[in-house]
Amino acid sequence: MLSTRVRVSGDRRIVESLAALEDKIGKKISLLSKILLSDTGVLEDKLHIILNSVPFVQVIKQTESNQLIFRQTYMIDSNSNRKLVYAYSQIQANYLPSSIIDLIRGKKRGLGRILLESHMEIHKEIVTLGYDHRQDGLFRSYKIYNRKRPIIEVKEIILVTDEELNGVTILE
Repeated sequence: MLSTRVRVSGDRRIVESLAALEDKIGKKISLLSKILLSDTGVLEDKLHIILNSVPFVQVIKQTESNQLIFRQTYMIDSNSNRKLVYAYSQIQANYLPSSIIDLIRGKKRGLGRILLESHMEIHKEIVTLGYDHRQDGLFRSYKIYNRKRPIIEVKEIILVTDEELNGVTILE
């Protein structure tokens, strides 16, 4: 088995989906990993708080075709240079203002930060949670909507392990 997926839809809340994923993979997911998987804000901010280190986004590949921007990024810990998250995004350029497209093309910031700072009204919906058995890693996919239109689709793979997160001191 390559990966196990749980759809987050209908009446199933994110908490129920996380429990279903734990049941399917036969192991508990750490509290901090659950926070990362269920985040509907700016993931960079959550990682900053959890790791006490400011992560940065490195765009490793970005291409455009027919009003779509395809983007691959790593979120990297600025203290250790460790890769924390890999993301693959598909952006509907024709549904976004040119100022946001210019920032995306600039490849200096993450999509969440760009959208937050632009004050664009958005809704993020987590679609799938999963576990990759080969990589022993968690992932999720989600869509970002503006005016009920899907403008961005993202798949994120959490590269920082539960063991690394479990070593983080939550309260001092």
